[in-house]
Amino acid sequence: MLRTVLNAFTSPVAGPVGFALSIAMCALLVTTTISAQRNEQALRGKIQALTEENQRNGIALHARLAACESGPADQAARQAANAALTPQQRAERLAGKEPVGFDVCARMESADRAVLETLK
Repeated sequence: MLRTVLNAFTSPVAGPVGFALSIAMCALLVTTTISAQRNEQALRGKIQALTEENQRNGIALHARLAACESGPADQAARQAANAALTPQQRAERLAGKEPVGFDVCARMESADRAVLETLK
């Protein structure tokens, strides 16, 4: 068995066949590397776009949350109480005080839409 393997490696055909195989494998490696780099760039672009969209949505949601929390009465006390809470806790607290927080926001958004439609 060992003699057959040695004969295969030392035959006159083994050199050119091995060289051709090494060139083919090198070409496959280069192709795979280029494809992986293109995929990586595309995925990095998608991640960047999703991150920017997430930040925009977060800013808008925080602005809505702040608008719902603000009110004419006891504004200083509310701001002091809300400073220690996370946005999730603030939203849950507003949801517990229905319809005051969300109802006011809904009425304000409805009024904004009505004003914008008259300007068109």
